[in-house]
Amino acid sequence: MTRKLLYDPQQNQERTMRVAGFMSGSGTNIRKILEKEQELKQREGKSPYELVFLFSDVADPEKCKIREIAQEYNLPFEINDIWEFYRSRGHTTKRDMKLREEYDKITLGYLKEHKIDCVALGGYMSIVTHIIFKTYPTINVHPADLSIIDPMTGRRKYTGDHAVRDAILAGESQIRASTHLATEEVDGGPLLLISKPVPIKLPPNITIEDLKSEQHRDMLENLAQSHQEQLKKVGDWVIFPLTLIYIAKGLVALDENGVVYIENRPYPRGLRLNA
Repeated sequence: MTRKLLYDPQQNQERTMRVAGFMSGSGTNIRKILEKEQELKQREGKSPYELVFLFSDVADPEKCKIREIAQEYNLPFEINDIWEFYRSRGHTTKRDMKLREEYDKITLGYLKEHKIDCVALGGYMSIVTHIIFKTYPTINVHPADLSIIDPMTGRRKYTGDHAVRDAILAGESQIRASTHLATEEVDGGPLLLISKPVPIKLPPNITIEDLKSEQHRDMLENLAQSHQEQLKKVGDWVIFPLTLIYIAKGLVALDENGVVYIENRPYPRGLRLNA
């Protein structure tokens, strides 16, 4: 069975893997990637990857901190506000994915200009199209264990923006984060790494049924947010840089069936980091 490395360092011996960081908000995931890179350089003298370019779909400096991160780390960056892009073409929503391809073609130009090898979606809130992910391995991190399948639908159970909340309401005992390759299906691409768990802890004398009621709506949202913040520390901020390290070292391959191999071993449900 044919396998293809996501990145082959043997073909790029003159330099490390060049990463572009995509972000829409605070950019904490991007910061952790940069911090890990610096840590590796200080500890080992080099890092297998280098984040060399930042891109954002949000121009509002109150919402997106790309300018601060770029200045702090002396990185080039580009901003192409996606709402402005759609409105300038007479659209009031972002649903037209053909127009999204046009948007991504502009982004692709930036990536080629900076000789990018891999894209890291660090809190990037726009769907990327094949224009990007078929040109570069495009890595996303998601606050859920994407190996969990819904028996009713046969699809991944905890996808979308409310994955942590959904896991709490489903009665899960713990949550994990996952990295995966971006594809046409949101949160549906081949799994890479799955983080250590964060246990779900409900407030005293509160049940799942209580949380489903309207009167406990704020409690549920606060609970989901606090658990997601914990998960960032144990999950996102650990497995996102680690995934890039594995890829940059030439340890991650994909076969024609979409099965991920890490260090020559198949991981169809992702490489799980145990507690």
